[in-house]
Amino acid sequence: MEPVEKGGQHMDTALVQSESPSEALKEEFGPISRVLGQRYFDGIRFPPEAEDELRSLHAKGFVVHVMRTTAWVNFLYLAWAMVRRALPPVRAVVNLRPWFTRPFRKTAQRGDFDVRFTYARRHGGSGLIFLKKTALLSAAGKDIEENPFPSLVAMARKGDRTVYLVPELFVWEKRTSRIKPSLLDRVFGSPDAPGFVHSMVAFWRNYHRAQFRVGEPIDLKRFIEENPEDSDEVIARKVRSALNHHLARETRAVFGPPVKPTERILEETLRDRTLRKSLDAVATEANRRPESVLREARRNLRAIAAKPSPSTLAIVAPMLGWVFNRIYDGIEVDETGLNRVLKEASKAPLVLCPSHKSHVDYLVMSWILWNRGYAVPLVAAGANLSFWPLGPLLRRCGAFFLRRSFKDDKVYAASFKAYVKKLVHDGVHQEFFPEGGRSRTGKLLQPKLGMFTWQVESVLEGARNDLLFVPVSIDYEKVVEGGSYSKELAGGEKKPEDLKALLSTPKVLTARYGRIHLTFDEPLSLVELMKSRGLDPAQPITDEQKKGLVRALGNRMMYGISKVSTVTPHALVSAALLAHRRRGMTSRELTDRITILRRIAEEEKAPLSKLMANAPSTPDSMGPIQDAMRTFCSDGMVRTQTARGEVIYQAEDNRRGEMSFYKNTLMNLVAARSLVANALLVGAPAPFDEVKARALWLSRLFKVEFIYRVGASFDTIFAEVVERLVRMGHVLHEGDTLSVAPEPHARPELEFLSDLLRDYLEAYLISALTLQEVATGAAQDRKSFVKLALELGRAEYLSGRITAAESLAKVTLENAVSYLVEQRYLVEEDKKLKPGPTAPDAAASKRFAEEIRRYLRQQ
Repeated sequence: MEPVEKGGQHMDTALVQSESPSEALKEEFGPISRVLGQRYFDGIRFPPEAEDELRSLHAKGFVVHVMRTTAWVNFLYLAWAMVRRALPPVRAVVNLRPWFTRPFRKTAQRGDFDVRFTYARRHGGSGLIFLKKTALLSAAGKDIEENPFPSLVAMARKGDRTVYLVPELFVWEKRTSRIKPSLLDRVFGSPDAPGFVHSMVAFWRNYHRAQFRVGEPIDLKRFIEENPEDSDEVIARKVRSALNHHLARETRAVFGPPVKPTERILEETLRDRTLRKSLDAVATEANRRPESVLREARRNLRAIAAKPSPSTLAIVAPMLGWVFNRIYDGIEVDETGLNRVLKEASKAPLVLCPSHKSHVDYLVMSWILWNRGYAVPLVAAGANLSFWPLGPLLRRCGAFFLRRSFKDDKVYAASFKAYVKKLVHDGVHQEFFPEGGRSRTGKLLQPKLGMFTWQVESVLEGARNDLLFVPVSIDYEKVVEGGSYSKELAGGEKKPEDLKALLSTPKVLTARYGRIHLTFDEPLSLVELMKSRGLDPAQPITDEQKKGLVRALGNRMMYGISKVSTVTPHALVSAALLAHRRRGMTSRELTDRITILRRIAEEEKAPLSKLMANAPSTPDSMGPIQDAMRTFCSDGMVRTQTARGEVIYQAEDNRRGEMSFYKNTLMNLVAARSLVANALLVGAPAPFDEVKARALWLSRLFKVEFIYRVGASFDTIFAEVVERLVRMGHVLHEGDTLSVAPEPHARPELEFLSDLLRDYLEAYLISALTLQEVATGAAQDRKSFVKLALELGRAEYLSGRITAAESLAKVTLENAVSYLVEQRYLVEEDKKLKPGPTAPDAAASKRFAEEIRRYLRQQ
């Protein structure tokens, strides 16, 4: 018997809800169903954005949910989710096979389609269509014989309200479809078309990682208006085709492309024409047999290629979860940003570009995606991590390996480029670290453009129409490698980047490292970036245009990472303490400085640790600031003393370098204000243009230290920063003159902002003073220059001529050398340094040092 309309009542408004969700659940489901629903369905990820979208569509028209393949678990979940969220329940269904019983008594399953859907609409419900059904010995399933779309088109034509067809994906499978289905796939169904037993077993195993995705809805009224000449049957076919295409893209966005055996991937890679052309050129140039060069390329590809295995991931993921739970207090994920990124994944393959501060970065993203039901990306990792037994394990978890340098190895370079091109062609999601190596200082590094170049060239050579690049920030309240970083910055030998030391250290599993923060910026389409630069994706581009495109892409990724970097309590405390001239700091001073930094973060809309919401800025009250201060004290980085009943906080001189790691994580947030504060305090009042010229000089001095906003001129950024300083009560802008505001708080707060740059100014001053060592021949190359600069810096620090111990940082001094070479203070020939034309004598070097010292005197 089909459902009947009680009392002849009709409900044309889709949002009518006379009962609370709990009462509606009792009405729709029996006691056992409610227990099972709460146990297995309530924890499934249903993004708030998807709920809002469905609610909005229901308010405007009649919604028909469309899923790919018939499955009872899909119907049961959707029925539960709609009622649980007070959305219109499913009242009509098409192509649901009655395995044990028919759907719930209120849902129409039989009869004419127009009768079913009219019943659902009048009772304030929604519809559900499955496009395929499972079939024995058919791993891909079969299209449904029933065709409800002409009836829905007719309903949309006649009705006042439109009909929305909403493609949806309920993800509870962890295995990707194979290119060649197995016998089990043919008998029990594949991930694309699972049979009843397959779906129930897979859901039971993976329900805690399941998710619900909503795709782009089709407005049938609008579709009809855009195709006025087509009949209902033709429109129905077009709509059905569009839904199939969209769901196929959504499925690929979640699971990635069908799995191929590694050997097949390698063989297909070796057939690449560009690779073969490069190998032939090498053979001719080196007078080698082509077969020999081809064998070398095959060996290279075997050393490079990933061998992803869902079974390995299923074993590793719980172990990794145990480690994370043991050493971290939690992982804060930007769920809104992640959902936005994953929704865009249906348009083009993703290339995730995370910041790189720790070896843990390799693991975090994959673990997060795996636990949310998505296929993990293939991650580019250094070849130094491919040692046994870690290398084989990482390969099966999705790592592919590249050497740190292979400029002179043409076969390896061509092989690696071809492998990346193959990944792009197959639509595999990728992940690589644009900075190349880990940041030892905490601040973002300038991008290494190699991987960007290969990705761009793959698209330009036709491997794919587009790629979506996603800036990702991974921030830590405390990094595992903090101690080793401080030793390297002080001049210690850099250890190879491997996990052996990390995994063999018992302290790692017994210590606590706070929270990890994972945030996402907007995805960037490569095609859209090309168009914004006046390039036609369909036309060839010159080498110079390609270089400019790659450089713009790398800079845009780093700026995106800087925009979404999380401001942690540890960053606030370390910045407040280290940017301090005197020996110690009172709790009141510390609180005032943290308040300023929080206000800047709010103005810049920078992500702030969720723990900081409504939390006090003082270390005297319970909260994240107090917790961060206690961590620094227990780690021996900060000591406290009490005098006259007041607590004094003092950073330990020999640990300031380690502590500066956390301060540097927020330097991109405050760099522009700090530059302007330094430029103003050198001499104020001063003409607007004079202060701007000083700030411009400083910004160029530190061009490789900070990430500046892309797409905005220096003049624009400077004017905006001045306006914000005026708004904060720090600066007066009267006519063409800038001056320090007269309020008592103005100068101390400006001095605090300027002091945030003090360690960088002192490091570059040390480099300027070391210039004379090149003239005498004591410093012959970059390595010896930095070594002498560190020795000179220690002497300057011990004598009190510089005051920030963290300025003696090897990485900053290396950056300073790069600046000196670029500005021709030094000339580098065959890796040997000589005095350059900008500073041909000691007097010129001294003038450069005095220009830097000028900004330090006001401090």
